[in-house]
This record gives sequence, structure tokens and C-alpha cells, in this order.
Amino acid sequence: RSFAGDKVSFTLDQEVTSGLHKLARENGSTLYMVLLAAYTAFLSRLSGQEDIIVGSPIAGRPHKDLEPILGMFVNTLALRTRPEGGKPFVQYLQEVRETALEAFEHQDYPFEELV
Repeated sequence: RSFAGDKVSFTLDQEVTSGLHKLARENGSTLYMVLLAAYTAFLSRLSGQEDIIVGSPIAGRPHKDLEPILGMFVNTLALRTRPEGGKPFVQYLQEVRETALEAFEHQDYPFEELV
């Protein structure tokens, strides 16, 4: 077991990008939610686990009066997903959408307390 990391770069052509945007639109989600669902499904496939938690940064400026203030207000959202085998992707995308929306509603909860 190693904690050595790496990076994989790739580009998506216009056709794939358009398809992802269309999938997001048709399911009332965002491109972020579609990519999160695909990423967690991929992690599940690689790891063999059906309970995946991904940390995602959030701006941490929920109030308009915080916009002009300098400083780091970043928080981390822990997004728990369950990409069980045999589940249709569109159904899984709806679950990820709901999880993301609920997490955004509670983005002010300190990550340190959650952990």
C-alpha cells in the first residue's frame, strides 16, 4: 500500500462535452454533479467499494456581506455517495444531485467538527 499520488490529464471533445451538458440538463443537475457521479462510480469500480466519500471545496461565503472581505473562507464538503452495482446511472445521478444539494445547504458546518 502506498500513498504516492499521480495525475492523469485528458481532454474531452466537443461531442462528449455536449452530451454531458445535455445529460445534466435533462436531469435537472449541473455538470459538476454529472462529473461527480461519474468520478465516484469510477472510484467504486476501481476499489470494489459501494460507499464512496469525496471531499469537495466550497467557497465558504454564504452571505453577500462577506464578498468584499479578504481572506480564506474555504470549507470542505464531505459528499457521501453509494454507487451500488446494477443501479442505472440516471438514478445514481439523481441521488448524487440530492446529496450535493443537501451538502450545499449545510456548507457552513465546520469540516473539523464533522471529522
